[in-house]
Amino acid sequence: MTRDIRPTIWRAVLAAALAASAVAGCTASGPPGASGVSERAGDDGVRREPVVAGRRARVFVMAGFDADCRSQPEPTITVTVPPAKGEVSFQPGQQTTIRASAVGTCAGANVTGTGIYYTARPGETGQDTFTISALSSSGNATERSFTVTIVD
Repeated sequence: MTRDIRPTIWRAVLAAALAASAVAGCTASGPPGASGVSERAGDDGVRREPVVAGRRARVFVMAGFDADCRSQPEPTITVTVPPAKGEVSFQPGQQTTIRASAVGTCAGANVTGTGIYYTARPGETGQDTFTISALSSSGNATERSFTVTIVD
């Protein structure tokens, strides 16, 4: 069996937990093809549990890890399409646990990445969508859109 030894394998690592909770995340579909499930999000990475207007909620952790499942430098993340009903913020240093990886060798490993947080303005309800772009330290780029459901 040939082992993939590329220096950096970027994975989108899902962490669909409220900011105040200590629930670890899991991988989500994203470059180059990891998939997984969380109790708060679907396997497509879309947050299933609503966010509460006015409260900050972590909807994703973007993290990179190498073939030995070690965290790589955190990506540079920018909002490319802003949400209409709230704000997006980033918090580096977020821990998460990989539940699945493309080659299957990193499941259960802990990695560090940048948390992507969404805060709906007070009084907003319904759905909101935003898109981010992430650039790894090795120059790999990915773009991902998120849809959140807002409750008052």
